[in-house]
Amino acid sequence: MIRYGQEVFTVSLQPKRPAITWKIITVIAIGIGLQVVLNHLPPDLQKHYGDLFRAAIVLLAGGAISYLVEHWLKRLEANRIGARRATSVRFMARLVLYLAIALAVLAAFGVGLSSVVFGSAFVTVILGLAGQNFFANLIAGIGLVIFHPFDVGDRISFVTWQYTMMMASYPHEATKPAYGGIVRDINLAYTTLETDEGISMLVPNGILIQASIENHHDQQQRPYRFRFDMDLRLNPDHLLDRINDRLHTLPYPVHARLADLSPTSFSILLYGETRGLTPDAVKHDLLRHLIPITQELDATTKTPKLDSH
Repeated sequence: MIRYGQEVFTVSLQPKRPAITWKIITVIAIGIGLQVVLNHLPPDLQKHYGDLFRAAIVLLAGGAISYLVEHWLKRLEANRIGARRATSVRFMARLVLYLAIALAVLAAFGVGLSSVVFGSAFVTVILGLAGQNFFANLIAGIGLVIFHPFDVGDRISFVTWQYTMMMASYPHEATKPAYGGIVRDINLAYTTLETDEGISMLVPNGILIQASIENHHDQQQRPYRFRFDMDLRLNPDHLLDRINDRLHTLPYPVHARLADLSPTSFSILLYGETRGLTPDAVKHDLLRHLIPITQELDATTKTPKLDSH
């Protein structure tokens, strides 16, 4: 930024990317080379290998166009056209592009569009492959774009029978085997989630279309629940008072109450809402404040030692 008088000029110091990268130039050069080789092939070789050369040229051209389109789609800003519209544009652009490349390759082999669409062999193949995973994910992706259970940028959690989770043996409340994260992309086969650990998780669209989905887009704060058991010989009133004294210093509200009872122990539930913290981070804070309480318990009476002040 340069100030000159009352005017401010913004100067970009980043070099501009060329319109055509060296990868595109390489692909175009290979395609031109294949076309030159095809033109100079003897007639008998052109008869046997001409279609193969033409299909390779189409694939190279389609790959170059696909690279440019994907580069443009990644730069498509959702804040200009809206997250929902941006998701639809990305998905439909990919669908039309790959369909056009497939038809162009078939045309290079001499297969006409009418025979592709109306041919009995095509119908048989489609019916046979409709139940396969790729076409199931493709159709499910179209459903996700049309019905919009979530958009790119939304934080979601989903529960599905395909992804089970081993439950912990320590006593706790019933938990849902949920997976979740922030939606980063919806392509023809997979939906990409960024988990709280920063790992990209690719979930097949066919699984998400039949899963139970929680969309946390409109939820400004994230709820948390943490339950633990204590010895029944402890005084619950003293323990709750000590817990409240310890946890009131946290920057987010924490509510504590008795949750359950067994012949040897009682359960305490801590719950509330926080902004910007993951459940693991909240659990770390709670444990860091709760461990000293258990360490200060008297070995004989099993009641919390109160501070002198």
